[in-house]
Amino acid sequence: MIRITTRLLTAIALIVISGVTIAQGWGIVRFFLASVNIVSAEKRARTADAWRATSGVTLTALNDELADESNQSDIIAAYRRRELLFASLSIKPLSSMDWLALSRAELKTHQAMDDVFGSLELSMLTGPNEGYVMEERRLFGVSLWEKLPPDLKRRVTNDLAVGEIRDGRLRAVVSAQPEQVQNEVKEALGATGLSPKEIEKRLGF
Repeated sequence: MIRITTRLLTAIALIVISGVTIAQGWGIVRFFLASVNIVSAEKRARTADAWRATSGVTLTALNDELADESNQSDIIAAYRRRELLFASLSIKPLSSMDWLALSRAELKTHQAMDDVFGSLELSMLTGPNEGYVMEERRLFGVSLWEKLPPDLKRRVTNDLAVGEIRDGRLRAVVSAQPEQVQNEVKEALGATGLSPKEIEKRLGF
């Protein structure tokens, strides 16, 4: 009798688990079918927003909205992007790229610099050695160099000192800074042990 009861309870548990899994899977399929043929960015945003509360597709829906908002340059889109990034980070708080994107969005929406720096620091903490994030982070960090507190300057310098320089964007950002900033960046890189030749290779001067 006990054995039969145990088997029955096990079967019921498996049925319930399978049912939940199937329901979530069907929700994902329905979201895909609803969004796959939509061309208009506005309609995609409305579709993603409508599906955000659906279990299993929340993050996918947020990513779709973020992709659409990233193509907009106006201040309203920047506020919307900031809101979406907060929602996304509540689900995946270890995304260093999203923390960096949030820092940029906070700067564009004129938030307190402490908030801008806080998000930038969290990007550094969650992805200290992620190549692509480091590449984007050093560009952003150098553009803010004059406003950065000393600790963040050291962290940005670490990003500058390691990793591959893939294109000329870093050189363009550094060359656009005042001469005093350019000299500070060079001195900071020299303090890491890089030779003048290596510094020149990274900065272009």
